Amino acid sequence: MNQERINVLWLIKGLGSGGAENLLVSAARHVDRDRFNYSAAYFLPWKDQLVSGIEEQGIPVTCLKQRVPYDPRTLFSLNRKLRKDRIDILHAHLPYSGLVGRLASKFSPVKKIVYSEHNVWERYNRLMRVANRLTYRMNDAVVAVSENVEESIRSGMNVGESLRLNTIENGVDVEQLSTLSKDSKWLKDEFGIPAGNRIVTCVANFTPKKRHTDLLVAAKRTLASTPDVSFVLVGQGPLLDDVKAEAQELGIDRNVVFTGLRDDAREIIAASDLFVLSSQFEGMPISVLEAMGTRTPVLSTRVGGLPEMLREGTEGMMVDALVPDQLSAAIDDLLANDELRRSLAERAYARVGAEFDIRHMVRRTEELYLEIYGAQVSEVAA
Repeated sequence: MNQERINVLWLIKGLGSGGAENLLVSAARHVDRDRFNYSAAYFLPWKDQLVSGIEEQGIPVTCLKQRVPYDPRTLFSLNRKLRKDRIDILHAHLPYSGLVGRLASKFSPVKKIVYSEHNVWERYNRLMRVANRLTYRMNDAVVAVSENVEESIRSGMNVGESLRLNTIENGVDVEQLSTLSKDSKWLKDEFGIPAGNRIVTCVANFTPKKRHTDLLVAAKRTLASTPDVSFVLVGQGPLLDDVKAEAQELGIDRNVVFTGLRDDAREIIAASDLFVLSSQFEGMPISVLEAMGTRTPVLSTRVGGLPEMLREGTEGMMVDALVPDQLSAAIDDLLANDELRRSLAERAYARVGAEFDIRHMVRRTEELYLEIYGAQVSEVAA
């Protein structure tokens, strides 16, 4: 009987620090190596920070070395890899990889195409939306990371009756997160934070949708009445310098720490008194799941898949996006109430363990692979 494994290629634009990218690193630890032979590929050579994290799990990673945007040679490079490695299932993440992956799969051995969407379609530029809409039916299955994302796909994409559309929520390694220390001394020592200060942390790359400026405005108002608070902003991105300048203009730069890109972002979250996300748009942010898994209370805006992750007032607090006054008031309330923070964090921890563990996400994704693979399933799974 044929016992050959199914060849699966994960495809993503870059492997720099980001939610979807970190998700692949976490998933790599828990894949079924008896049924599947995994590999990964990415386009942008300068976004490679997470390559080693995947390779350490025994999954080979290939850079397709795209040097300029929309380089047509990338199609041929990917097509050659698909043919050389005899890929059976191509699983693309995010719109650019989805578009290039679908086109490159023509005249290749790829039997099935799976596409994962990590955000609502409204936030992508018009060219990307149109190009994906025209090729969307080439997918055999689409994975949405939240019900909100699935709704945006149904309303904005060309979804045919034969296309499998599934919501499979993101996951984190709750067992690993639960072991991280809650002691903040090391964090305060490294960044010169006064010993008595509470720490409010945000882990998010500096892009327009994250609305770091709203968080800074809220921070200024909080600090006016509660000066013993430090705001720790973890990440990189095109708006980093602008946000740093804003902190100086607001006169709060002494209370705002910019850590840059950190391999220990989860440890920073664990050592914090409160995790805050001020985004205007979201899918299902990994950083919030990590906060839940480290028993760090969460305050977020009421956008995207966040209300699906956190039951408001039970497992986290939420405010409207683009309203710094609400954000500041909620920060004040949470910092003033230790028992509220503790109860929110404990209930959130129970929820993430029950519903958002990475093992659950990997298992459901691999079940989808087997389902769409069709007649070959019984041979591989026997």
